[in-house]
Amino acid sequence: MASEVRVRAVRSVGGRRSRAGFWLVAAVYTVVMLGGTLPIPLYVLWAPQMGFGPFTTTLVFAVYTLGTVLALMVFASLSDRAGRRPLLAAAVLAAATGTALFLLAHDVGTLLAARFLCGLGTGVFTATGAAALGELAGAERTRLVSTVSTAANMGGLGLGTIAAGLFAQYGAIPAHLVFWACLAGLVPALVAVIVTPETVTSRQRPAMSVRRPAFPDRRAARTGFLRAAAAVLAAFAVSGLFSALVPSFLRGQLHVHNVAAVGAEVGLLFIVALIAQVAAPERWICGHWPTSAFLVAGVAVFEAGLWARSLPAFAAGALLAGPGIGLAFRRGVAVTQRLADPRCRADLRRPSRAHSVAQPPPWPERPPHRVALCPALSMTGSEWMPPASQ
Repeated sequence: MASEVRVRAVRSVGGRRSRAGFWLVAAVYTVVMLGGTLPIPLYVLWAPQMGFGPFTTTLVFAVYTLGTVLALMVFASLSDRAGRRPLLAAAVLAAATGTALFLLAHDVGTLLAARFLCGLGTGVFTATGAAALGELAGAERTRLVSTVSTAANMGGLGLGTIAAGLFAQYGAIPAHLVFWACLAGLVPALVAVIVTPETVTSRQRPAMSVRRPAFPDRRAARTGFLRAAAAVLAAFAVSGLFSALVPSFLRGQLHVHNVAAVGAEVGLLFIVALIAQVAAPERWICGHWPTSAFLVAGVAVFEAGLWARSLPAFAAGALLAGPGIGLAFRRGVAVTQRLADPRCRADLRRPSRAHSVAQPPPWPERPPHRVALCPALSMTGSEWMPPASQ
């Protein structure tokens, strides 16, 4: 067919260049994801300066979600036709523009624009970068691809909050220095994308359209994919809940005013998720119960910490929920990598990622105990869905 997008085996053309490209894309993936969580510990500094409250904080989170979902539904699949490198470069430029706007932000409007662009860049890079990693590594190395993709994603998210907290607490310009550092890191990131081998041949003129998410054709494969997507949804809903509540809870209820501590508490969730997805045995990744058990237990302890206003319980909830988040994401990447058609890899990755960011964090003034258990409990049911026949 004339419309077929063919993917060449880059490794067979030049193994060393392919391997270098794989690790370059993974490094850039980490930097882009790091930029996505830099603002989380800083909202407590911006709120009094710009005069906004909990509703505006929720709106800023929602705008980031809007940018990410828009990127996934409109732009992510373009790389299947236009090539991986142009979309990866565009994602880095969008992230850099958003980062620059944070340096200029003195009002809520600029803050919203910065978060929207960061979400746009993150969404495009997530789908396109994961597809590029799979093609650069080769079909026989799916385990490496899923491990590196999840490590770059979760590692970047965790390092972002930790770095922002440290820069804000100990840096000369609390709400700006970390964005200067991130902007400096995005310059070599763009160069790395440019020198990475292109994996899509027979390119076509991209057509802009809002596309329906693609799913596997076979019923059994579709059921497995939707089950994995539901787990990713629950995992990111829990991480969104945690990220939204931790800064305001620590500062307002426990009177923790050290921004580095706030950033470390949020980062703890993602770092534990990273360790779990790298070190967990294969039976935990393939099994149905470990992800559910960790998420439900973590959210329950996290909720108890909210009720009791206990920092140790809060941290324990992160230590328990983290493995559930890591296992869910690792399994989602592995399932997608296994089922993806080489002609539309970025398309198949969109439903899982789009659902994972479509849950906005709760308005912090809303009683958290009423919403905390919902994502984990709904995911428990999806994990135990009976397998469909072929």
